[in-house]
Amino acid sequence: MTVVAIIAAIVLLVIVAVVLTLTLTGDDEDDPVPTAGAGSSSTAPSSSSSAPAPAPVGLLAQLPSDFTDCQEGQLEGDGDLAAAVCGPALTQPGPAGAVYYEYPDETTLTSVFADDAAELRLGELPEGDDCSTTTGHGEWAHPSGVTGGLVACALLPDGDVVIVWTDDEHLIEGAVHAPGTTQDDVAALYEWWTVNSYFTG
Repeated sequence: MTVVAIIAAIVLLVIVAVVLTLTLTGDDEDDPVPTAGAGSSSTAPSSSSSAPAPAPVGLLAQLPSDFTDCQEGQLEGDGDLAAAVCGPALTQPGPAGAVYYEYPDETTLTSVFADDAAELRLGELPEGDDCSTTTGHGEWAHPSGVTGGLVACALLPDGDVVIVWTDDEHLIEGAVHAPGTTQDDVAALYEWWTVNSYFTG
């Protein structure tokens, strides 16, 4: 996965969502739907209600619960087994979008992350610092103190901030992005990440 692919996938999701919205809503004047209002007893037949959406499976079932509109994404071909693309998180300020990739083993996961950190031209986070204070890459730990994976945070030239991280337990690399041009913007996204980024599977 590359950072360019992260942003491209998120932008593509937004375009698809807009197109689907315009296509599905159409022109109501051509196909009126009865509604119940004052002085009216009209109701839609219960048999016409749509069936509930199927429960997510695989990678989609493991994504952080702060994302509710995720869908399968295109594989990057770097060893990934599954991919997902999400729109904005429910909690704002927070990500404008996210992408996730599942890998077969920790070695592949770590290698892909190293490539991404190199593309971002990030050095290691100084001891005592994290993404709330500067950009770079390093390890992250669970509240228990056990290392959970790797994390990188960066300011992108196009006016976005991004956080990329791996989860050794779930073998997933995630990336979230939000508009921003300053370290304060990175810190705000990092604050969302520390609370809302845990996988649910």
